[in-house]
Amino acid sequence: MVEQEKYKNMLQRIIEETENQNIRSSEQLIKMLISELSNNESLEKYTHSVAKKRTAF
Repeated sequence: MVEQEKYKNMLQRIIEETENQNIRSSEQLIKMLISELSNNESLEKYTHSVAKKRTAF
C-alpha cells in the first residue's frame, strides 16, 4: 500500500504541473515521468538494467 501511495502522490504532482501549465507538451510530460520513476528507489534495479541495455547498442 505504501508503494501505491507514492505513485498516487507522484501522479498528483504531475497532474498539478499540467494544470498549472508548467508541463506544456507530451514530451515534457514523458520526461517528467521518467525522471520521477528514475528517482524511485523500488524501481532502481529496473532503471539500471535499462540504462545498461541502451549503452550496449
